[in-house]
Amino acid sequence: MKKIGFIISIALVTFACNNGGAVDSNITVKDGQVKSKLSSGNTSAEELKAAAKERQKQREVEEKERLSNLTTMEVYPTIYDFGNIAKETPVTTTFKIKNTGDKPLIVNDAQASCGCTVPKKPTDPILPGEESDLEVTFTSNPSQAGTAINKTITVTANIPGSVQTVTIKGQVAP
Repeated sequence: MKKIGFIISIALVTFACNNGGAVDSNITVKDGQVKSKLSSGNTSAEELKAAAKERQKQREVEEKERLSNLTTMEVYPTIYDFGNIAKETPVTTTFKIKNTGDKPLIVNDAQASCGCTVPKKPTDPILPGEESDLEVTFTSNPSQAGTAINKTITVTANIPGSVQTVTIKGQVAP
């Protein structure tokens, strides 16, 4: 009996929520004025369209500004091989980040592909032609004993495409 009640409830909810695929976000109120169901208060559909157009203009201005602040960078080496790694012992390497563009390079983030790898990104902007360090520490966990590791660090910065990756690898001792 409970199953039948459950099936009927699901059917009612399904049919009650179906409006035939039509999307009608407007309602007509007194004097033929059209308002949006999506807004609260007394905002008309025309006012919402104008506000949306203004937001689009603002996004375009922000995107133009973002693009004007892009620079280029080189990270080296792109792959670092630790070789043999003692299990559960931290090992660290440093990647060099060079600003090869003509605007200050801002490294917004550095994320590793797993929790056993911890990157430390530069905190200050890197001026054109200058370098900074990206320090990466790997500590194997017990389940990685006797296995090869291959971890990726994704660097997010004000560069075309926004990201660049570097890789660490090695063999964890049994």
